[in-house]
Formats: sequence, structure tokens, C-alpha cells
Amino acid sequence: MKQALKHTRTLLTALLLAPLPADGAVTGKPAAGENQKGGAGQLAAAFVSPPAEARPLAWWHWINGNVTKAGIRADLEDMKRVGIGGAQLLDVSIYLPPGPVRYGTDLWHEHVQYAIRTAAELGLELDVMNCPGWSASAGPWNTPERSMKQFVWSETHVDGGPTVKVSLPQPPTKLGFYRDVVVLAVPWSGDDYKNTLAVPPLKGTTPTPLAVKMKPIAPEQVLNVSRSMNPSGAFTGSLPPGRWTLLRFGFTTTGSKNHPAQPEGEGLECDKFDVAAVEFQFEHALGRVIREAGTNAGKALKGILFDSFEGGYQNWSEAFPQDYQNLKGYDFLPFVPVLTGRVIGSVEESEAVLRDFRSAVSELIATNYFGTMQRLAHRAGLKVYAEAQGGPLNPYLCNRFTDVPMNEFWMPDAAPRSSNMKQIASIVNVSGRSITAAEAFTAKPEDGRWLATPATLKAPGDCAFTAGINRFIFHTYIHQPYSDIAPGFTLGRYGTHFGRLNTWWPFAGAWLDYVARCQFLLQQGRTAADIALFANQHLGASLSARAVEAPAGFDLDVVYPHDLARMTCSDGLLHLPQGSTYRVLGLPERWSADLATLRQLDALAAAGARIVGPAPASPAGWRDLRGNISEWTALVEKLWGNPKTKTAGKVPLQSPAQALQGLGAAPDCELAVEPAGTTVRFIHRTAADADIYFLANPSNASVQVAARFRSGDRVPELWDAVSGQIADAPEYELNAGRARVPLALAANGSIFVIFRRSAPAGVTAVRTPANATAPLIVPVTGPWQVRFQPGRNAPAEIRLEKLGSWTQHRDPGVRHFSGIATYESRVNVAADPRERTSRCIVKLGEVWDVAEVTLNGRRAGVAWTAPFELDVTPWVRAGENTLQIAVANRWINRLIGDESLPPDARYELTGSKFTTGRLAELPAWLGHPELTKQRQRVAFATWQFYTKDSPLVDSGLLGPVQLEFRAETPVPPLR
Repeated sequence: MKQALKHTRTLLTALLLAPLPADGAVTGKPAAGENQKGGAGQLAAAFVSPPAEARPLAWWHWINGNVTKAGIRADLEDMKRVGIGGAQLLDVSIYLPPGPVRYGTDLWHEHVQYAIRTAAELGLELDVMNCPGWSASAGPWNTPERSMKQFVWSETHVDGGPTVKVSLPQPPTKLGFYRDVVVLAVPWSGDDYKNTLAVPPLKGTTPTPLAVKMKPIAPEQVLNVSRSMNPSGAFTGSLPPGRWTLLRFGFTTTGSKNHPAQPEGEGLECDKFDVAAVEFQFEHALGRVIREAGTNAGKALKGILFDSFEGGYQNWSEAFPQDYQNLKGYDFLPFVPVLTGRVIGSVEESEAVLRDFRSAVSELIATNYFGTMQRLAHRAGLKVYAEAQGGPLNPYLCNRFTDVPMNEFWMPDAAPRSSNMKQIASIVNVSGRSITAAEAFTAKPEDGRWLATPATLKAPGDCAFTAGINRFIFHTYIHQPYSDIAPGFTLGRYGTHFGRLNTWWPFAGAWLDYVARCQFLLQQGRTAADIALFANQHLGASLSARAVEAPAGFDLDVVYPHDLARMTCSDGLLHLPQGSTYRVLGLPERWSADLATLRQLDALAAAGARIVGPAPASPAGWRDLRGNISEWTALVEKLWGNPKTKTAGKVPLQSPAQALQGLGAAPDCELAVEPAGTTVRFIHRTAADADIYFLANPSNASVQVAARFRSGDRVPELWDAVSGQIADAPEYELNAGRARVPLALAANGSIFVIFRRSAPAGVTAVRTPANATAPLIVPVTGPWQVRFQPGRNAPAEIRLEKLGSWTQHRDPGVRHFSGIATYESRVNVAADPRERTSRCIVKLGEVWDVAEVTLNGRRAGVAWTAPFELDVTPWVRAGENTLQIAVANRWINRLIGDESLPPDARYELTGSKFTTGRLAELPAWLGHPELTKQRQRVAFATWQFYTKDSPLVDSGLLGPVQLEFRAETPVPPLR
């Protein structure tokens, strides 16, 4: 096996690495048998040149009014040049002194409309954040009456009698805003019950745990005595004998504001339960922008954005009691004491009421907030992008009202967020939508600061792809108002630094082509999964990583009550209307069920569905507990049996993995990886004309993979998104509807394995001969002339007898150089080596960080990831060849070197981690080209991440560099 894999790897590289001309088009013939006029041919053509919707977007932060029209045009033109599909505009204020373009002014609107018109001119998409800052929906136009609300209460203990007179203190308030809701009298609980949280924490709906040791309060003992209190809080009324507690309930504003907005745009968060308040917010934040966009609204101006919800929790509004009645079918006010931690009726009843309460809060946020925003956006021809997950947001409910659901992942490892990404991707998949977007490559300070390169971005990006993300929205492309300073403006301490002033950005197009090719293929069809994992909406905003971990070789979709209601079963398979089929329905742990869910589970089980998992612990809501408990209990017993009567049920207490094993289901994608202990991630998309598998190696070392796919009797093709080359797999076996394909993946390597053509009649296998011709190696030994990008404090040119890191050079200008340096050398090749070989590959060895190769004056492409190789077959010639390698490193070394030069900007060097390093004031030379040219320092950034003693990072071409001539041996089919 190892020998076969070795030969496969040699041939794979020759087949997959095709030359990329300067215009980015991919050369090379289509795979054998491809129909260029049919669907398969269109798939290949769009893979080579991905459409606009497959291109990534970028968050485009404007920082505290530091905006220029020249910078707007330069940014957008660069996005177009490099292959970004458009920008999402966020106007923020974060750690930077103010500039002249203040939020909401005529000047600000002028710049926004200029950006929209420029995007239209360039054919780019432009979306706008729904309000100033990045969270959530707020502004100075919102009064407390229109703001997010929270319930509050006060407690007064009294003795009952025919006449009780007492002053009930007003509950705690914020911003002087308060409204009464109800006054209730409940039996005094005794000194053993201490309510220590007078102001309830909004993060939960129970300010204290239910006092399960306290004697429950009978529902009839909860007395509504609101009429006995006047507006000033004076209570005069009668109470039955005994000791009583008067609970004065009301609501106030949460006081939550948007952030980080310019001061002119800061204000209270709008009431997410109140449709009128949300409409008011939409008009004041977006109305003028949309109207002034005119015919560009819905064209260049295509959408509105909701970043992660950081506005805090809301749990009340003026209409909440009536909304609750409409949603849950009963009056909530008699149960309000459960919000203080008291038990009404029983612990079971009170917990059911609290589940209903939490559910009502989630439903109102989804319907009245996101639903209203989407309705108004659609009326203007716009779509909604939203990270509708986390905090108080239930992703299942909220994403019914988003057009492009989003999640996020951070550097340097996307894996910790895989479960959250999978949850959102599932919502997209089962609803029949195609795009799952993500705020991509966000970075904390220690992981940002210009550390990233295309090579380091690949592994986290590939991980996100395998979790179901298929459109990146980069975090972040900062607006650069001036082009004569670099690296320029930053989002304070945060983010990965994409953009035109980054050193390696001139070569970014090759990586962005890779991203776009991956995204195009992963947007086709739908994700294939064998398991439907049911998540009741009461489980909250996110599921644990363990909960969404599928058995090896299989995949799953998370489904919700709405999806379950649409499921049917035939031939033992579960079906959804959009086309997904599942072998197993898995149920969660520690869950509650409403009666409708149990009825649907019963119907599916009766139709032959394989359902596994534990029984629900309780009814989901109070009405099922009080009014439908007999049917609820009977269905639970029917489905799961009764251990007391030893009655067997229909739903075994198995895991989905055990269920699949019991069914004898073979894995969809079975991967045996060497060396032992390493893994390869995968995702499978099924389209009308193709099955698309994406495999990604998360390791920094190469791996060998024996892969088996559930493919039918079809030919496996290898689509390399790095090069854009398509080829039939050089070795495979077909047997009983499965394909065995040996693969070799480089460090952080990836490949698409696609099945779309039936194998020729009688062909069951294709194998690589064991005696493949060894490649011919021609080393490029130098010497090397190295020319440095001017204006970076480096010598114009140096001569290197051998390759090494610039950081080891004796010249401090070379040691601290950041930018692009071009290596040139000559290499002699024996007379026409192609007489016995078919491909010539330039192998660059170790590269820090990105390299563009030119051979004999012809551009061969950009090498940005391992193994840093390019096909130069069309341009190699007998005799002397001139090889040029332009290498870009990162800004880090120059930033460190500049710290030994006199400062020309003032940074804060004391304070908290949130302030140490920020620019204290805008330098006087900023924006004045003649003064800027007089600076001694090369670099300028609005945050100081490095000191003169910070360690340098390896830079340049370390090699060894060589030409490798590879033979292509004909591969005969086996019949």
C-alpha cells in the first residue's frame, strides 16, 4: 500500500499542478469524457473561474471618522483586483482619535453614497451594518420608551387583615424610566427564603434558583392586588389573615447601548419585542442611506448586516403579557413570582412555566426583531446577513428571518467553533438554502498583529469548510484613508490584517482564487448526512461540540421542531422536502418535549423510521403539563416503553453510531490515514450531476490516505482548488457502489474528490504501475541577485552565494526588511529534457512567506502554501534559464526595526491591555504627503504591537530550489 501511495503522490502532483498565466486563467484540458456543453462542463468552467457569489466578502471597518474618498476608491478597486466580491461596511469607533467624517452628518452620508456608487461602478457588492458600531441595533434616536426592557420588582412583608396600608417601594430603575405591571400578594415564605438579587440578571430568566426546599405556593394563593396600589406606590387593601409578601412588579430599560460606535451614533438598543420600535430603528439607521442610494438599492447596495449580538438580554416589554398569552395560550401574570425564584404549584409546573417564558422571549426576538428587519430590508430590495446565534438568540428561530445565516471562526484554529458553525450550516441545509457565511479569521491581539499569511490561513479556512461554511467574510479589511503609510489603520488590537497595504497582499489573488473555487463547489447542492440530530429549541443557543460530533466517516444535520414536522419516512429513510435523507434520527440528552413533537415521533416510528435516544424528561410547556399530560405520558410510554411493566418501546436507548452499526451502514467517507494518530476532515455535498467530497489535512505534515467513498460505479476525479486543475484519479478501485482512492495530502493540503461520470463498461480499477520513472532533479544553486522593494530602508540589491533567512544578514536593512524582494539566478538544463519527461516543476523548498515565480520572462504563478511548487513546463528550455522568484514576507520585522528609530507618533504605553499600545493622537504629518516623506521610519500603524526587543521572524527564500522533471506513465484501466 505504501509503495502504491508513493507512486500515486508523484503522479498526482504532475497531474494537478498546472501553470497559471498572469491573468489567473487556468490552462489544461478537461478530464476525459467531460461534456463541456452540459451541466458537468458548466461545473468545471465555474470552478476554473468562480462566479461573483462564490467570491469572499470582507468586513470594511471605517474607524472613527477617519475616512477619505481617495481611500474608499483605492480600497474598493483593490478588492476588485484581488478577487474579493464586495464589502460590508461597519462604521465604528475603537481606540482611534477622531477624524472629520462624523457619523450621521451630511458629510458622512456623502462618503457612504460615494462608496455605493464606486461599488456599483466596479461590479462589487456593498452591504451595510444595520446600525453604528457592530452590536446590535441602536442609536441616539432611541428613548428609554423604545429601548430594551427588563422586569424588576420589590418585596414588602405585611400582616394580613381587613385594612392593610403600606408604601410599596418602586423597584430599581435605570435612566429614570419605570412602568408598573402588576402587584401580587403571596404567602410569606419565611426567613429561610432570602432573595439576594433584587435586580435580576438579564443573562437568565430566573434570578435565583427555584427554592425547591420552600413550601410551594398554591396558584389560588397568588392574589392580584394591583388595584389596591395608587401610582405613587401607596397600598391600601385587605388580605386574608397571615403573613404575606407584596411583590410590586414592573419594568425598566436595560440601558444597553450599541458599541463601539462614534459618539454621534451611540444610543440605546431598540426594543427587540416591539415591532414599532424596530421599524423606528430601521428608518433612523438605514432609511436615508437606502433612499439616497436610489436605483443602486438592491443592486450594488445589496444587504444589511447583523454582527454577533452583544446587546445583552431583554426579558420584558409593555406588550409582553399579551404577547405571552398569544404565544402560549395562558395568562403569565399569576406565575410572575417564579421569576423571583418562588415555586408556584409545584417545581415541575414552575419549571414548565419558565421554559415557556424563555421560549416566548426567544420567539419575540426572532419574529418581532429579525422578522421586522427582514421585511423592511426586502421591501428595499436588500437581503439580511446575520450572526443570529448566541446570547439571547435562538438560532433555529432567528434564522428563519435571515437570508444568509452566519457564524464565525477565529485564528489560529477554527476547530473550537466547529460545532457552532455546524449548527448554522445545518439550519441552512435543511431549509433548502445554499449559503452559510462566516465572519472569517477573526483574531485576538496575540494571534493578529500581521502574523497571518495565506499558508497559515489555509488550515483554519479548510476546517470551516468541512464544518459547512461556504462563504467567508474576512475580518477585517480596514479602510485605509491614506495610501502613503503602511501597514496603516487597524481595528485597534483585533483582527487579521487583510488589505492593500499588507506586504504580501499583491500576491493574495492566488489564495483568494483557492477560496473562491472551494466556496463555489461547496455551494452546490446540499450537504449529505446520514444522521438527523434533533435539537429542541429549549436547549438554547448552541450545542456542545460533543453533541454534534458525528461517528467517523458519517455526517449529521441538526434539525429542529419545524424540520421534524416536515419529515416523512419511506423505506426506512427519513426525508425532508428539500431533498435530504437520513438513516437515523438521534434525540438529545436531558430534553423536554411538547406534545406535537411526540406525535410526530410516533408517526415517524410507525412508518419505520430509526429513532434512537433517551425519552424526554418533562413536557416542554405548562399547557402540556396541565392539560395534555395523559396523552403526553401515553406517547412516552408507547415510544420508550415502561420499565415498571416491562413494556418495550419503539425507540432504543442507543447512540446514532450504534444505530448505524446495527443497520450495517457503511461510512459515507472512510479515511485510513498514515501516519497513525493523524486525521483528515471531510464534507460531502450532493448536487444534481455530481457528488462532491472535500478532504482537508489539518496537520503540518504530509499524510497518506486510503479513502473509500459511497460513490456508485463512477470515476473519481481530483479537483485541485489551489491550481484549478482537474484530472481523473490515477489510481482507484470500484466495488459494490464504493470507490477506493489512494491519496497523498501535503501539510495542510486539501483536495476535492468528485464523482460525476459512470465508469466505462467493464472497468473496475485503474492502477499506477510500480515501476514509474524516477524524476530528474536539477538543483538551482545560485548565486542569487536579490533586489529589494524601494523605500523600505534596505539596500537596493545584494548578492547571496547561498540562501538563508534575511534575519541572519549582517545588514540591518536586510534583517528588518518587510516587503517584496526578487531573487534571480540562472540554471542550465540539458538539451530538451522533455524528450523523456512530460512535466517540469519548480520546487521552492522553504518560503517565508509567499512567492511569485517567473521563468524566462513568463509568469508561472504564485506559490502560497505547501509544498510551494509550481508547474513551469511551458517555459523551461534547453540551455540557460533565468529564474526569478519574488518573495513577500510580513510587516513584523520592519515594525520591530523601526522601534530603534526616533518616534514620530505617540502611543499610550500604560493602562489596561485594552489601551496599552493604542495611538494617543493623530500625528501632525498624517494626511500631508510632503511631511510623510520626511519620516525616518518606514512603517506606521495605529497600534503598537512590537518593541525593538521583539523577536524577528524568518523571512525570504530559504530553499533549496530545484527543477524537477517528472515522467507521466500511461495508466491502463483494469477490467
